[in-house]
Amino acid sequence: MTYDPQIPLVTESPSTSASPIQVNFDQFAKVFSQVVGGLFLNHVPFKNANQGKHGAVIMQKQALDPGVTENLTVLYAKDSTSHVSTEPQLFVQIPKFLPTNKDPTDAANTPMKLTYNSVGLAGPVYYSFLPGNWIVYFGRETAVAASPKTITISPIPSILFIALANPNTLELGGTHRPMKISTNITSTSTFDVYSTPGASGSPANYDFSWFALGVA
Repeated sequence: MTYDPQIPLVTESPSTSASPIQVNFDQFAKVFSQVVGGLFLNHVPFKNANQGKHGAVIMQKQALDPGVTENLTVLYAKDSTSHVSTEPQLFVQIPKFLPTNKDPTDAANTPMKLTYNSVGLAGPVYYSFLPGNWIVYFGRETAVAASPKTITISPIPSILFIALANPNTLELGGTHRPMKISTNITSTSTFDVYSTPGASGSPANYDFSWFALGVA
């Protein structure tokens, strides 16, 4: 059976409508919340401390950007092609801020991509995402002083926008100054980290943290 919005009929007697109403409420509860793999889909069910709150929201994939009407913000799912694959992602469109009477520029109401299809938790290369089609990579490595250290990131972005490294090792001589290191991007998936000896010399090996930002 399915939920029937016509129950109870106004012409039906209470003596015969009780059972159909109970069945209708049972069907509504099943539609309101479903449990798949231990995860609540749509809403948390009734008779739960968090009843009615959103669980995992199911969004129907759109073929085109729906556009914005009135002062509403639109949240929707649509296929997005990255350097790696094509996956449904979450997008948002907000009301246009331009043109106005002070700025007549007619700015396009471009949708913003909010998600990426995975995050990297295993290391040594960790990654996550930021709104706007960005992937953030980070990690920690050791290297031999005066020798370049190559960092390879994955998944490969379409553009490796920036790569930074921060030393966790001090120069020799008790100066308490961090070692001097720099980076050089060599491809969309690699960058090299270089160390420069300080005035008092540098340890044979050093430790550094790194951060990179790419376009998916």
